[in-house]
Amino acid sequence: MELKFDKYNEFRIKSLFGRYITNESILQLTEIPPYSEAGKSSNNLPIYYLKLGSGPIKILIWSQMHGNESTSTKALFDALSYFLHIDKKHLSDFTLHIIPILNPDGALLYTRENFNKIDLNRDASSLSQNESVVLRDLYDKIKPHYCFNLHDQRSIYSVADTNKPSVLSFLSPASDTNKSETNSRITSMKVISSINKELSSLIKGHMSRYKDDYNPNCVGDTFQSLNTPTLLFESGHFDNDYNRENTRKYMCFALITAITSITTNEYKKIDYSDYYKIPENTTYLSDIFLRNVLINTGIKEYRTNISIMYKEVLDISSNKIKLEPFIDKKGLLKNMFGHFEIDFTNNDGIFKNDDNLLNNLLKNIN
Repeated sequence: MELKFDKYNEFRIKSLFGRYITNESILQLTEIPPYSEAGKSSNNLPIYYLKLGSGPIKILIWSQMHGNESTSTKALFDALSYFLHIDKKHLSDFTLHIIPILNPDGALLYTRENFNKIDLNRDASSLSQNESVVLRDLYDKIKPHYCFNLHDQRSIYSVADTNKPSVLSFLSPASDTNKSETNSRITSMKVISSINKELSSLIKGHMSRYKDDYNPNCVGDTFQSLNTPTLLFESGHFDNDYNRENTRKYMCFALITAITSITTNEYKKIDYSDYYKIPENTTYLSDIFLRNVLINTGIKEYRTNISIMYKEVLDISSNKIKLEPFIDKKGLLKNMFGHFEIDFTNNDGIFKNDDNLLNNLLKNIN
């Protein structure tokens, strides 16, 4: 398989940018096939559906089940553009059935949950929400051969016991509590392994996999238990790219690889045990990590480590996402690292442990 990494800017959908991606964002796109309406959200917004290709292999793909997880949506549209403009020959091999934004209310509000404050990825059994019913009805109607479940993961995720950020994470969901290696699950493992193989030269050491504990309330686990090979894709954080435009590129090629591997049967050549060689992800990272900060409590002075995280907040006036820092943890914080780190060992500044601590620390960082 020859991935055309150098051609990315030729097919990238440039009008999709940033973290705030809504129905309005995708309705403005002219580079892709027209939408139809699959149903309505809990607050009566349209849930759009589109189809690409005319081939016998049916792949069901949905993104933004969590409304504030938009990176994979951008990557998905880039991948569609790739097959429309760069590698058209596979359009007769597959039919992609796509819900680009399953949770349009959450996308508009920039929240993980839907309008009713329900996590749609914990609603697969009860099907209590409109969005869950729309997805399940589409699944039952088209009877896909494969399912792709697209998400974003937080910047806390690292690769195994390292300080390397997990840029892409994957999962072949379990289909039962025994984590049985069913035929569908093995197929998913092989496809994920093919992605890992193809992209290792591009982001070596920055791919990982999730733990596979079974949860019948999760959509991926449910579809896997129905014997449909299901893959979880997670877009992570890399360097200082908080708009995740670099990650978007890598996820785009992950999707292209998965689809191409399936349509060419390339994945069948892979030993599924390679899946277990992909390291598990961990949560060893913070956005900013400060080492050996000298703290004064009014009673004593001591040095400690401080983890600062960013909260993503929608600025309604600009329709952009702002990053608001907050102190997440203090203490030894063994095995923790930062996307940005400062060691205060040689800093004689003394910081009072009061309500102004964060602001005073940030003054020494900026």
